[in-house]
Amino acid sequence: MNLTQLGPEWMEWFNGENLEQKQHEAMQLLTVSEDGWPHQAMISMGEVIAVTPNLLRLALWPGTQTSMNMSRTGKATLIAVHQQSLLSIRLDVTSLLELREAVHPRDRFEAQVINVRVDHAPYAEITSGITFQLKDESGAITRWRETIEELRQ
Repeated sequence: MNLTQLGPEWMEWFNGENLEQKQHEAMQLLTVSEDGWPHQAMISMGEVIAVTPNLLRLALWPGTQTSMNMSRTGKATLIAVHQQSLLSIRLDVTSLLELREAVHPRDRFEAQVINVRVDHAPYAEITSGITFQLKDESGAITRWRETIEELRQ
């Protein structure tokens, strides 16, 4: 199924809240490197927020290959698994101004949703995507909350 914006269930999932329940979820952020090859990075629920059904904001570690690729091309694809669906979101990306007083400096981006593809397997259940275990849950979730608040600005 192809959509032009995020549905209500995806808006709720990307709302930047209840991070304790979402702490094990990881997504793939795909970009294209300078040599034309796909570049894959992981991004957590504490680094993405849906502002509207057509607009996401992303916070990446400063100076990463992914940040450089997005700045150069203005494009990315976010891949996520949730509620037995595979979500592929094509994004038109622009850099946001640096927050001078940021608690956790990040390369921040605003991302216009261009297309949302939702895949369901009629013959099987998608049971999970990429998951991980935080080494310092309390510290990471606190950092995520602060990062999400900075993305709201």
